Amino acid sequence: MQLVFSEYFKSYPVKKRIIEKLYTNGISIVNDKFFVNNIEVSLSSIANAIKVNRRTLYDTIKFVNENPAVKQIMENISVIPDIKKVSLLMKNEVVTVYIDKGMYSRVITEIMGILKNHISNIKEIYSQNSDYDSNFIRIIFYNEVDSPVFRLLDAIQGVNRIIINSPANIDVICDKCEIKICPHKISSSLREHNI
Repeated sequence: MQLVFSEYFKSYPVKKRIIEKLYTNGISIVNDKFFVNNIEVSLSSIANAIKVNRRTLYDTIKFVNENPAVKQIMENISVIPDIKKVSLLMKNEVVTVYIDKGMYSRVITEIMGILKNHISNIKEIYSQNSDYDSNFIRIIFYNEVDSPVFRLLDAIQGVNRIIINSPANIDVICDKCEIKICPHKISSSLREHNI
């Protein structure tokens, strides 16, 4: 998308910044209105969040409508729910593998091979190979991952660092692993209570 936006907005840096902010935050433009999925967002709140005036937003909407390629992109943006923030409360382990630029295809292929051979308790996989942000693969597991898997991930060429968010204290010896223990861990398990 960055190439498309750079081409269409090369003479309009402010409009380009607005469109990039909308795109990265999952805000679409449909019928001259802003939406997060199917929920309309007011023009004033967008203006305040991006720190531009309403007139600049109106001009950006007009520019989008005049360019069919940009209009099609901006009409079809949607937000994917991110369960990472609540996964630790459900005693899931979240492993985020950050990838060097240009190494995404190689790293994701090798990670999928490791997961196929060593792990079957995957809840969700989300990855991003983006021009804007860092590239990563986030895997949410139903329970803790064995330490040898992290050593295999560490050995993949192109893996920059690994962040492990765990609901329990874990001990992993790995050059690239950074372990974060959930500070919001529930003190008792639902299984301990008879309902």
